[in-house]
Amino acid sequence: MDLRKITRIRVHFRSFFSSSQIEGEGTVTDLSTKGCKIVSDRLVQPNTALEVWFFLPDRDQPLKVQLAEVRWTKGRDFGLEFLTMRSQDQERIGRVLQDQEIGSRA
Repeated sequence: MDLRKITRIRVHFRSFFSSSQIEGEGTVTDLSTKGCKIVSDRLVQPNTALEVWFFLPDRDQPLKVQLAEVRWTKGRDFGLEFLTMRSQDQERIGRVLQDQEIGSRA
């Protein structure tokens, strides 16, 4: 049973993440306004706090999440909850999600 309250949209965006103990890159494979799933060759542990950058299709400049927490891991996949980001970046995610959702219906 999926307990998410917010729908995630399937995407394919390049990402980078880092903390004081780990750095890596991966692919964001689903995204919501509150979190995402990343597939990466770097293994991370639940409850790890990360800084994350996404390369969204709307601009060349990456979107930055100042603080995200790893909520779950499964093999090479992990789920993040976004805790701190600029309001402009939150709005960008919303616009990209709208565009992706409209594109998937076309």
